[in-house]
Amino acid sequence: MIEQVAVKSFDGHVLDGHLYRPPATPAPGLVMIPEIYGITQPLRETAARFASEGFAVLVLEIFSRFQRGLALAYDEAGHRQGRAYHDAFDYAVGVKDLQAAITVLRGRPECNGRVGVIGYCLGGTMAYLAVARTDADAAAGYYGTRIHNFLDDAKAIAHPLLLHFGERDHTTPPEIMARIVPAISANPRVAWHVHPNAVHAFANHGRPNTYNATATRQTDARTLSFFREWLDPARRASSAA
Repeated sequence: MIEQVAVKSFDGHVLDGHLYRPPATPAPGLVMIPEIYGITQPLRETAARFASEGFAVLVLEIFSRFQRGLALAYDEAGHRQGRAYHDAFDYAVGVKDLQAAITVLRGRPECNGRVGVIGYCLGGTMAYLAVARTDADAAAGYYGTRIHNFLDDAKAIAHPLLLHFGERDHTTPPEIMARIVPAISANPRVAWHVHPNAVHAFANHGRPNTYNATATRQTDARTLSFFREWLDPARRASSAA
């Protein structure tokens, strides 16, 4: 079951959220931040899959300050519009919107009080910033495109972070990774993986020209294990016993 949830941000702006309930509650919470294409059908299916794995997933319409209900096509026109919104996107404001969503989800009866952030593309950068600038308990970022613009934030990361990169991602070529890796490696709370032969958007099953099923299975397995460790105290205690 999907519920529409209003998320009131710091300045009174109300963002739309889409809550995917897990089979049993209360459960660990995840705020999911989409790619530049908005909340597309593949993203909705990904949210439903994470919910089926035992997470209360709140998908946030991070571009709602530009356009509500955004779901662009994976074509040239959609890419052009998404890039335009991304170029105009204010990450500082976006982080405040994200914090509002975390707070809303943490207070929901479906949530056990612990909330992580998961994001793709633009959302991958937002996941990185979440553990430096919000009170998220953990975060996982898939192929964040602008992490290299915020490397000073690596020192401020206070909660566990898992980052996934594609070996052949044009947005993080070797010269960009050569800047990112030293910064994140200096913080013991950060784990990262570069997936062989994977390109940008390798985890989006709605984009056959980029989708890599093997890399997606590996990244999702790591991500689920990561979030269960940091967001589910009961599971963690039983594993340690």
